[in-house]
Amino acid sequence: MTKNLILGLAAGYHYGDVRPFLASLDRVAFAGDLVLFVSDTTRDLDKITAHGATITPTERTEVLKDIPYNGLRYFLYTEWLATCGQTYDRILLADVRDVIFQREPFSYPWPDGISCTLEDGSATIGNCPHNSHWVQGHLGDDMLARLADRPISCSGTTVADQPAMLDYLEKQTDSLRTYVPAHRMAGYDQAIHNMLIHTGRLDNMTLFDNSGPILTLGQTQGEPAQDAEGYILNDVGEQAHLVHQYDRKPALFNAIRKQFAH
Repeated sequence: MTKNLILGLAAGYHYGDVRPFLASLDRVAFAGDLVLFVSDTTRDLDKITAHGATITPTERTEVLKDIPYNGLRYFLYTEWLATCGQTYDRILLADVRDVIFQREPFSYPWPDGISCTLEDGSATIGNCPHNSHWVQGHLGDDMLARLADRPISCSGTTVADQPAMLDYLEKQTDSLRTYVPAHRMAGYDQAIHNMLIHTGRLDNMTLFDNSGPILTLGQTQGEPAQDAEGYILNDVGEQAHLVHQYDRKPALFNAIRKQFAH
């Protein structure tokens, strides 16, 4: 019997930060494995594990001591997969503070290989101050020029079969290692993520936009559409399996936090 896996990082969070993620995952009857990496400042571990999450402490080697958590997570995921002794059909890497599930995430027929998520088409790497800064700061001016007109792919939701995920993690960590601490560079993993996508370094890749199973709201205008039952709709009017960056929409954020307050 095949199993599916969700990997996430909950460093420094408390239960209120991650309850919408966990409770919505319970609501859609997820039956796979959920592994969350935590720091010594993550609180309410008993409440988190009550949702079936496997808690794994983060460990830093000396060579990784300066890498921000956004980058460190890929090393943690790689090590965990290498030693877990389990083969998974599909693996989801997910942010946990700003993601909710409306449908079982693996009920979508994810293709073989790796599936990455595009943000709203109005934004490009070059016209986004954050993404352009990360690319320029970590990969240089030439790479920024090469990627400037490309759409932004969000590194916070990535799905792959196990071989494709291991390949992606190897390529991510190879570039993450060269990090030089600098101002506002904690999200530099997304620069690498987009470089891998837009320079053809990922084999067997599928790109999904906001008409697909994952709705990424950060670059969209206004509050998202909802159906009569309150489910959030993607760009073609279907219930999204995952909704990401809901905290960028004040009314939606308040509604979700109220919905999952208890």
